[in-house]
Amino acid sequence: MSWDALFSLQGHGPYILGAYGVTFVLMGLEVLVLWRRARARRLASRDQPGNTREPQ
Repeated sequence: MSWDALFSLQGHGPYILGAYGVTFVLMGLEVLVLWRRARARRLASRDQPGNTREPQ
């Protein structure tokens, strides 16, 4: 498939680009959710009593 066919508004090009777009958005959303969850766990473990580690 040529670049012209991929980016034209006819045929299967828009569907292929849409599928890739949705895939990349979902992957980005998953990375964001995992990062926020890891950050929250790190902050929660820092606040527990008995934790003698210094914050970084």
